[in-house]
Amino acid sequence: SSGINAEYGVKETSDEELSAQIEEQRLLKEEKPRQKRKISDWFKQKKFYLVGLMYMFTRLTVNVPQVYLPKYLTKALAMKKESIAFFPLMMLICSVVGSFLSRFIVKYIGKRATYVIGAVLAISSSVWFQFQPLSDLCLTYGATALMGAGSSMMLVLSLSMTADLIGIHSETGAFVYGAMSLLDKITNGVVIALIQHYHPNEDCTDVSTCPLAKFYRYVMFLVPGVSAVCGTLSVLLLVCNSVLNRRKSPSPRAGKLSDALHTQSVASSPASSRYGVIEENSESDGNSI
Repeated sequence: SSGINAEYGVKETSDEELSAQIEEQRLLKEEKPRQKRKISDWFKQKKFYLVGLMYMFTRLTVNVPQVYLPKYLTKALAMKKESIAFFPLMMLICSVVGSFLSRFIVKYIGKRATYVIGAVLAISSSVWFQFQPLSDLCLTYGATALMGAGSSMMLVLSLSMTADLIGIHSETGAFVYGAMSLLDKITNGVVIALIQHYHPNEDCTDVSTCPLAKFYRYVMFLVPGVSAVCGTLSVLLLVCNSVLNRRKSPSPRAGKLSDALHTQSVASSPASSRYGVIEENSESDGNSI
């Protein structure tokens, strides 16, 4: 065979060079030009709407307790005005702690499960606000701490999942964040307007029977609690959507493995090993590399 190669001027290829050429061809096939995603393309993505709902409910869980906590303390629990400073401070401190803890929890159970944990904390806090006894007001610190940590974890993870939704399509990332923020602001404005519309006008001193006290208890219970539940349902729908997409689309790893096996079989054929020739597979659109 060496005589034939010398006669035709064909250079023999060693096993190392052959492997290098196979690897180079594989890399060239994977380096396909990325198609830029337009703004209109986002409206065709189911995940865009699911992430938007999750972010909207997360913002409701965060914002409404921060707005109505001072009213809850002074009207529903008849606390002194100094409590308006202490309890929101506790909520902010616990929110910082929750954001740091979420970073470590994500490493073990993932983003979506960590979001659910934060939602469970927020739901527990909303129930606590509803049934907080007047006999021991110091227990309110526990409800405030749970709401701060839980809502912070939900917010951090919702922003992280929004960034995952954008992925490599950073050219339209500003539109995605703007759409999420617009939906959040409109929904929060509508909810707060409805709360103020149904706000009782009469004011009384006996918080045990006062309609205003019961109203603020319901606000701190229903709005963040229902929003956290809806945010959890949005995350579960995201999981279901991801599972369905994986079942519909073929495994890319299996496709790469079959391409590599086919390339190796072609490269190890007698003709290619004799003349150092590697046949090239055509792309799916009919063009060769």
